[in-house]
Amino acid sequence: MLFAASTSAADPRYGNTSRRDNSNADRNVRSTERVARASWQPSRRDDAGDNNADESQLEETTVKLVGYEDETRDRARQAKTRRANQQRVRQVAANNAPLPPASSIIDPPVQHGHLDGQIPMGYGSGTPIHGLPSYDSDVVYGDGSCDSMGCGGGCDSGCDSMSCGGCGTSGCSMCGELASPNAWRPCLTLCVPQDGWVSFEYLTWWQDGMDLPPLVTSSVGPNVPATQAGVLGQATTRILFGGDDVLTDNFDGGRLRFGVWLDKCHTWGLGAEYFNIGSESEGISRTSTGNPTLSRPFFNTETNQEDAQIVAFPGILTGTVRATATSELTGAGVHLRHLRNCCEGCSSGLFCGCAGHFCSRTEAIFGYRGLQLKESVTIHEDLVSNDPSNPGSFDIMDRFETRNQFNGFDIGWLNRRTRGFWSLDTSLRLAIGNNKQTVRVNGSTEITDPSATPSVQTFEGGLLTQNPGNIGVFERNEFAVVPEIGATLGYQLTDHLRATLGYTFIYWSNMVRPGDHIDRDVNPNLIPPQVPPIAGAARPGFEFDTTDYWVQGLSFGGEYRW
Repeated sequence: MLFAASTSAADPRYGNTSRRDNSNADRNVRSTERVARASWQPSRRDDAGDNNADESQLEETTVKLVGYEDETRDRARQAKTRRANQQRVRQVAANNAPLPPASSIIDPPVQHGHLDGQIPMGYGSGTPIHGLPSYDSDVVYGDGSCDSMGCGGGCDSGCDSMSCGGCGTSGCSMCGELASPNAWRPCLTLCVPQDGWVSFEYLTWWQDGMDLPPLVTSSVGPNVPATQAGVLGQATTRILFGGDDVLTDNFDGGRLRFGVWLDKCHTWGLGAEYFNIGSESEGISRTSTGNPTLSRPFFNTETNQEDAQIVAFPGILTGTVRATATSELTGAGVHLRHLRNCCEGCSSGLFCGCAGHFCSRTEAIFGYRGLQLKESVTIHEDLVSNDPSNPGSFDIMDRFETRNQFNGFDIGWLNRRTRGFWSLDTSLRLAIGNNKQTVRVNGSTEITDPSATPSVQTFEGGLLTQNPGNIGVFERNEFAVVPEIGATLGYQLTDHLRATLGYTFIYWSNMVRPGDHIDRDVNPNLIPPQVPPIAGAARPGFEFDTTDYWVQGLSFGGEYRW
């Protein structure tokens, strides 16, 4: 800006007289300013009329704004003026002299443009002198319209500013995290980590059902002969258990997650998790004196036709049959978390057009992951002979067990987006490793015959389990992948506590399940008690049969951070 001083005593047309008058005017100006300095109090006047009254004592001397230079030169000149003014203020204060009034020749900082609704927060970072504001930096404006839930940064009027950084001034976005003032330090004695989290969720999940062959049947209608009772393919036969998927209802369980942060900006963390669903079971138990009939179907390799073993039939046997399938899934893991990206800014809400502050954190995880699925199918018979000429009882059991144990390297991606009190966590993980498959097949038959010696005899094998055949323990290792996706919606109840509602989907390749290892092909000559020589094939047999598995469901719980 250019400043020009004009006075009637300075006109060249008045010659020497005007110069003398000008000298007198200068003396009057200095005298007036000394009087003003002596009587000035440290407050800035807002009344423009008072300023005009003071200026009238300077013999019509005025300071006029003539024009602007270009923006760059104007800013440089203002900065230079402010530095000079600060130096003069400090010199005056050091001598215990009053500071100049607002109407003095020391001009205050000039703010150009409009504030656009911004709120003045202070006069920069300069240190006040005796309680007075400092003039060494520009006025700082802030916007108080955004509730950031502990996130640094703000929203401008256009909501178009995006910044990465902001752990205070440390350069990372906390995004709702509660940061400790100190970095994590290992403890030589028992102590609580300074920064960490723990969460517990109730799980209600559904899994891929277990496929079972028909295991228990019955016959309806009168006059069904014993040779056709419970035989598959007969019009009178009804399947009571098997022939479809079982264990398709929801499983209940729990999941625990916990961990600690290794630095105050939460860029590195160490976490662990454990979950369990089950053990759930599904089955059937029937007892009959013969009406209705109960049977266990199989395929007769000697006749190459469907056949059945009678459990209950009028005049022949009274029996009880129980068939049960069980399943239990367990998982655990330990991993490192590393902050990869953080952003914050403003965005419009989903259900309204108003803009609000948001922040997001993207983290990479890598570590170890383990899973175990244990399942079994058991069929048990208690038979009592109804023939007085052939008394006795039978206790027959077939059992098929499978266990899948996965151990592998887990990598993944986590993202948390926070807006107000709401947060959304999404995850994508992939575990790659080895799946140890174990199949156990065993069976037994106990015969009680009062006319025999000994009266109780026990044999290896039942109906669908025989030796030679499929009885034994079979193991092998197979490559497997376990991808997982998850989403969790959270609401911040307090600074430390958050309520969560989530969804999880897990897929597991190269699995063994018990229903796939039940062989219905039976050589009747192998059914205990065996009578040598044994003719026919060693059936039922064993062969590994792999399949895929999935589990998915909802979770309800809470998370505590400190």
